[in-house]
Amino acid sequence: MMGCNWMTLDLTSGDNVVLLFPEEGWARSASSSYWTLQPCWWRRSRCKVVEVAGTRRHSTQARMVVSGVNAVYIVGTFKHLGTDADFKLYLTTNVTQADFNMGYTMTGTLERGSRSTNTFQMTHFAVLRRCDHETHHLKTA
Repeated sequence: MMGCNWMTLDLTSGDNVVLLFPEEGWARSASSSYWTLQPCWWRRSRCKVVEVAGTRRHSTQARMVVSGVNAVYIVGTFKHLGTDADFKLYLTTNVTQADFNMGYTMTGTLERGSRSTNTFQMTHFAVLRRCDHETHHLKTA
């Protein structure tokens, strides 16, 4: 079950699943994947990011940067990748009514690229589901 209290950055109730939807304008093919975010208990500004694409899993430690009261940036690098290894995941609680009705508590974007050349491109639309929405769907399924 996902943690409901994202903006306090506690996330003690387990992994938070970020669903990723490929951006249409991205030049490369995008695999269907999702990420799990798990905070580091010893350092509140860090989290473990696990990318799951099919049977392939890659993990890294990332930095969490709170931006205002409604948003968070998660910035890191997947060391196994040669190209587009660096990422910036931006999530905000400012969701549209349509997104809220779809069960999303946070929406945002994922950018991949290179930090050394400062070239990033938006690759995915990212969403985090509401806890009550997921529980409701599990009970009715």
